[in-house]
Amino acid sequence: DYIRRHHKHDVRENQSSSLVKHIKAPENKPFVSRCIVKGDMQIGTVREVNVKSGLPATTSKDRLELLDDDEEHISSMRIVGGDHRLKVIN
Repeated sequence: DYIRRHHKHDVRENQSSSLVKHIKAPENKPFVSRCIVKGDMQIGTVREVNVKSGLPATTSKDRLELLDDDEEHISSMRIVGGDHRLKVIN
């Protein structure tokens, strides 16, 4: 319930729609094999995700960077680690 509250909500006029959907959403199940949240869902909380084969990543480690004005909904996550196997194109 705590994760759902932070990832799925009605968008108010001072918010943008969340790009991160609930990790257990049906469209994510084929891609995620495990997700561990370390922290209390405050700024600095880390999420470690194991990705199933077939994608250009095996793991991802994200840190919660920003909550919205009400400090209830995630506004920004920063990738801090993982094996993404992605090329950065400038």
